[in-house]
Amino acid sequence: MKYKNYTKNDNPRLLTIEEARQNYRMSRNLLMRIATECNAVRRFGRAVRIDPVVFENGIENY
Repeated sequence: MKYKNYTKNDNPRLLTIEEARQNYRMSRNLLMRIATECNAVRRFGRAVRIDPVVFENGIENY
């Protein structure tokens, strides 16, 4: 069976929590606190994503 090869996007519109933790090198609790305060959290049912553009603006103001 052949599997599809997926490539990572260099500039994703939304990040998973784990991807955001690795990019910004911070703990999950601090990441979620800042993301919630600056309204960068996007929820799709049970899936939670972080908007990196809004999050980076929020970090500058934090």
